[in-house]
Amino acid sequence: MAIETRKANPFKVPKFQGQNFYDNKKIVSQIKTLAERKGCTLTQVALAWVIAQGMIPIPGTTKPQRLEENFASRAVELTDEEKKEMRGILDSLKPQGNRYSEKAQAMVGH
Repeated sequence: MAIETRKANPFKVPKFQGQNFYDNKKIVSQIKTLAERKGCTLTQVALAWVIAQGMIPIPGTTKPQRLEENFASRAVELTDEEKKEMRGILDSLKPQGNRYSEKAQAMVGH
């Protein structure tokens, strides 16, 4: 019986690997609590947060229902207190891990 060995994928996203995954999941859990209080989805409150920073989010999607959900985020308004809460979550838990692996990062901008 042969044991299958796998090569490590050089394009795996570091922020979703090992302990980084669990650390970042804590952030998601806290933001989800805020979304539930507001009566919206996690995605909608995240997009509203980006908008509140003065940016225009461009989320990718492949499903019509997700497009509708994303579009509906325009109606989610964050109070000053909720903006402070979001900032506090991100400052206290700090996202862990890089967005790209070293190999993938080397390809950015080319």
